[in-house]
Amino acid sequence: MNTRPERSLDLLSTFTRRVLFAPLADQGRAGAVAERLRTAISLGILAENELLPSETDLAAQFNISPVTLRDALTELRAAGLVTTRRGRGGGTVVSGPLPDQRRASIEEVSSLSSVDLRDLADWRRTIGAESARLAARRASERDFTLLDRGVENLENASDAVDARRADSRYYIELAAASQSARLSRASIRLQVEYASVLTLVYAHETTRKSVSSLLRTLTLAVREARVDEAGRCAAQAVDVVAARAATLRGHGWEIS
Repeated sequence: MNTRPERSLDLLSTFTRRVLFAPLADQGRAGAVAERLRTAISLGILAENELLPSETDLAAQFNISPVTLRDALTELRAAGLVTTRRGRGGGTVVSGPLPDQRRASIEEVSSLSSVDLRDLADWRRTIGAESARLAARRASERDFTLLDRGVENLENASDAVDARRADSRYYIELAAASQSARLSRASIRLQVEYASVLTLVYAHETTRKSVSSLLRTLTLAVREARVDEAGRCAAQAVDVVAARAATLRGHGWEIS
């Protein structure tokens, strides 16, 4: 019987928005603001065709000047991530559909060496496995529901981008279930850094199925407070993705 106390939880999207839209220190820089918004779009926290808050409100939320915010939005427009309509009823919206993410991902990963990939996988394994072990000790019923939903989203993903978002959100939910704010922040940053790799890896349906199965087992281990097994399953899921990434890199990232 699970005797761990239930805790009050916001939905993950609310928690993630709070992290991503927290005020920046020292008034912030346009690049930092653009990276926060790019992260929100990458994780699907800001959905395609979603209208952003007004420039005045968003600048105040980030604790930056309107000029800095406009510079950040200019950077995102150049990348094709947002569009801005002027005049009455206008505003800035997330692009939909987003630009060709496979091509963009290949451009991003093309400079990664085998050592870079290994280091990213090592860090992802460390964050994921520790999140899983702590979640097995601390997670609530609400966490179990979110993790189950995350696995279902990966199982039902229709393409690589949907699968990448489902994977990223699962690991962020897992970190949130650990009740560690530092792990949660690290997980959010890591999922974005690894997003281009995941987009290419999850073009392979067999990989999606293998990882889904491991995450299903991981979720059950967390629910049943099997700490060591939870950590092992998280590490195995990371390793499946890492092995596929290494294969893709060896073929120039171009095979299906």
